[in-house]
Amino acid sequence: MNGLKRNTQRLFSNGGKLFAMATDLPMCGLVEGLEDPLGKVRKYKDSKLDAFLLNVGIANLVEEDILNKKLILRTSAGGSFCASEFSSMQKNHVSPEVALAMGADAVVMMITIGGADYNYIQDTAASIDRYHRLNIPVIVEVLADDFSKTQSFEIQANGARIAAELGADVVKAFYTERFEEVVSNCPVPIVLAGGPKGKDIAEIAADAVRCGVKGFCFGRNLYQNDDASELIETLDKILRG
Repeated sequence: MNGLKRNTQRLFSNGGKLFAMATDLPMCGLVEGLEDPLGKVRKYKDSKLDAFLLNVGIANLVEEDILNKKLILRTSAGGSFCASEFSSMQKNHVSPEVALAMGADAVVMMITIGGADYNYIQDTAASIDRYHRLNIPVIVEVLADDFSKTQSFEIQANGARIAAELGADVVKAFYTERFEEVVSNCPVPIVLAGGPKGKDIAEIAADAVRCGVKGFCFGRNLYQNDDASELIETLDKILRG
């Protein structure tokens, strides 16, 4: 077993599953529930969570607080919420060397499907190759060029398969209809990114586990909760059966 496979396997060292809290959105600006991302990390650092997904700047500030958790580093960025024109392009701005020096257990980058997606696909493929040279596992999150279509079967099913074909070690996919087909047609582990707004996240999580996901990476359902401790316990039980 080579170093990359060993490192990928370690992501799922807790019973073959991975439960992460995503707090990486504020690269776009202020976000409700994440006014104090450091506080969120400290609040849940002793919870059932296996990992935190963080941006590089926050990870540098809270590293000492998450030594008992896995660090998943967000490496790509698009534009801000303040921009006059939304762009789906997500460029990687954190080098593999920096991720390695910070002790990241894995990195997350985006792949955008639709539109002129040859630009996004080629950039993602080249970025995966750079991280793999240092045996750093890459988690690829699937977005749509038209963001309103992100949680559609066409985008998630095709995006997950494309990401795996390009070399992603894990795919971070959004729940959608026919989700079991999204999972069964992806040859690498899938972690659930979330579900449609207004839906019961526990019900969605339970169905995703039935479909074969290997983990959760939830954001707003956790950080927009005043106290997500009970929900984390519930989701952990769902994930690990």
